[in-house]
Amino acid sequence: MTETGVNLRGLRQLNRTLLLGHILRSGGLSRVELAERSGLTQQAVSKIVADLLETELLDVERQPSTRVGKPRTLLRIRPSARCALGAQLDRDEFRMLRTDLAGGVEDVVEGPLPVGFTPEQAVTALAGAARELLADVDPARVLGLGVGAVGPLDHLEGRVRDATNMPGWHDVPLRDLLAERTGLPVTLDKNTNSAAFAHAWPENAPSTTAVVLVGTGIGVGLLVDGRVYRGPRTNAGEFGHTTISYEGPRCACGRRGCVEVMHNSAATTEEAARLLGIGLADLVQVLDLERIVLFGRAVRAAPEVYRDTVAGELRELLPVPHWQRIDVELSTLSEDAVALGGAFEVLAGFYETPK
Repeated sequence: MTETGVNLRGLRQLNRTLLLGHILRSGGLSRVELAERSGLTQQAVSKIVADLLETELLDVERQPSTRVGKPRTLLRIRPSARCALGAQLDRDEFRMLRTDLAGGVEDVVEGPLPVGFTPEQAVTALAGAARELLADVDPARVLGLGVGAVGPLDHLEGRVRDATNMPGWHDVPLRDLLAERTGLPVTLDKNTNSAAFAHAWPENAPSTTAVVLVGTGIGVGLLVDGRVYRGPRTNAGEFGHTTISYEGPRCACGRRGCVEVMHNSAATTEEAARLLGIGLADLVQVLDLERIVLFGRAVRAAPEVYRDTVAGELRELLPVPHWQRIDVELSTLSEDAVALGGAFEVLAGFYETPK
C-alpha cells in the first residue's frame, strides 16, 4: 500500500508539472486544450486544475465567446504567486533582480564592488541587495536565489574554485555562505551557464547555440539540443582561454595568446570583434553550432560592430553551404542575461516540483 501510494503521489506531481509547463509556455490554455496537449483525460486535468486553483498558482480568465454558448475560459500562471531572485557577480560589480512566477522582472538592485573584493565583501553586498528586494515581499512568495558568478566553479558543490583575475577566490563555498546569510535556498552557476539558461527557458528550443559573454572576461554558455551543457566537472565553456596566437601576450590564466587577452589588447573595437570571430570559428567547427548569441558590456558598447564583424569573420573562415548557415545574433536580454538566468534556474526548480 505504501509503495503504491508513493507512486501515485509521484504521478500526480508529474502531471501537475506537465500542466504548469504547458500553461507557462503558451501564456494561457483552456482545460480542453490542456487535455489535448498533455494527453491526460479531461477528468484528470479538471482535478489537477482544481488543486492548482486552490493553491492560488493559477488565474482564470473568461474570454468573450464568438459563438453561442459558454465563454472560453483560459488558465494562466498567477505571476504574483511566487517570486525568485537572480544575481550576477562580476569582477567589479553585482546586479540582482526579482522576478515573478512567470519570469517577469519586478525590481532590480545593482552596485559596484571594490577592486580586489573579498568573498566576504561579495556576500555582504549580495545579501544586502536581497534584503532590499525582499523588504516588502511576503516570505511565503520567495522561492530562492540563483547566482551566476565568474568561474571556474563547481555548480554541483556550489564552490568557486579559482576565479580568473580574482585573487583570494580559491575554493570558496559561495552557495553555502549566501544561503547562511540570506536564509534562502541558493543555486550557484557559472555566469555564462546562467545566461545560456536564460536564453533557453522556458521554451527549451532544440538548437545548438553558443551564448557568448564579452565583458570583464570572455566565455560561452553552451546549449546542446536546447539544454545547458556544463560538462562532467561543470566547467565547460572556458572559451576565453583557448589559444589563437602562440606568440601572443601572456593571459591571466598563464597561457599565451588566449582569445580573451588578444581581444582585450586589441587596438580597435573592430579588431577585437574580428579576433573574437576567429576564435568562434573554431568553436563552430567543433560543436557544429547553429547559432551564436552575443552579449556583455563590450557588446552593449558597440552591438552592430560585434554582430556584423563576427558574422563576417565566420563567413570568411567557414565558407559553408547554405544548409550549414550560422546565425549570429545580439541577445535580447542585454545586461539582465546572467541575473535572469539565475532567477530562471530557481523558477525551473519550482516548476519541476511545484508546491
